[in-house]
Amino acid sequence: MSIMAILTAREKEVVRLLAQGKRQREIANLLCISPLTVRDHVQSARRKTGTNSAFELAVRAASELRS
Repeated sequence: MSIMAILTAREKEVVRLLAQGKRQREIANLLCISPLTVRDHVQSARRKTGTNSAFELAVRAASELRS
């Protein structure tokens, strides 16, 4: 199952940017949201996908987005 399919629209935006190598502060600036909100979206996405770190989440998402 696609990990992106189980995320909310905002979580997908955050994860896509994370997969592009953006840091959480950069993502916050790009989306005009707080870095803490970015952190919360990443944590939520990690819980939903069963990933152990933001790095693992980014790698899995990048792999999925390329295919």
